[in-house]
Amino acid sequence: MSLLAGHDLVASYFTLTGAHLSRPPRHDLAARATAAAAAGFTGLALAPAELPADGDPSAVVAAVASAGLAVPELEPLRGWDSGDHGQEAAVFALADAFGSRQVTTIRLVGDEVPDDLLAERFAGLAARAAEHGLTVGLEPRAHSPMATPDEAAALIVASGAANAGIVLDAYHVHRAGVGLDDLARVTDRIASIQLNDMLAVPREDPAQDALEYRLVPGAGVIDLTGWLAGLDGLGVRAPLAVEALSRELNDLPVHEAAHRAAEGARSALAAARRPV
Repeated sequence: MSLLAGHDLVASYFTLTGAHLSRPPRHDLAARATAAAAAGFTGLALAPAELPADGDPSAVVAAVASAGLAVPELEPLRGWDSGDHGQEAAVFALADAFGSRQVTTIRLVGDEVPDDLLAERFAGLAARAAEHGLTVGLEPRAHSPMATPDEAAALIVASGAANAGIVLDAYHVHRAGVGLDDLARVTDRIASIQLNDMLAVPREDPAQDALEYRLVPGAGVIDLTGWLAGLDGLGVRAPLAVEALSRELNDLPVHEAAHRAAEGARSALAAARRPV
């Protein structure tokens, strides 16, 4: 199926929390799930922190199921690169409860961890995830120790993990200056795609830019229409999500935030389908 064909659409975890990622969600899970479903999302990503302290996922399952949504993705899993497995039990419990297909992770450590040890640790994560039917989505982020899809692909290859792929976040790809020619080298490793947008001029602080001004699709300067059409032309076939981390979005009522996020993605997809 074409990347641009009728498509399931996932609301990434931070898109609808109504809060900066360093803070607890402002909206409860049931409200987020209801708003996501009403906006036309078919899935909602969850974070490890959503699992109650007693480890029983039944209340989480009930809150999401009442809205008729799936939980195809879990994110963000942190710690594997430093040897910390602390979040994995929660991720795997949620994966088992929902039948999720992907856990998304990032690299936080720098050169203090040698490349061979990093690959070994990633291979270990992938092996543990495979026991729960999960693909590990590795997300490169601009201005981070792993900034480009090429760097993510190199780690996946070095690890030998068969159940791992790259998460393309439109904001991070464009902030890192990665073009379609660069992505052509990794098309067979793309696990999922996150849609969003960015300011014409980034904020002085890269972290603030990424965590407070990662806009809903269509609200910034990324040519999402051309980018999606280009990815489709490269033969990319991957699930789509909307990941916006935005001050403006956080301040909105959750139903309005969900509508803006979904409508922005649908508009970009519709435009990309039109003949040039």
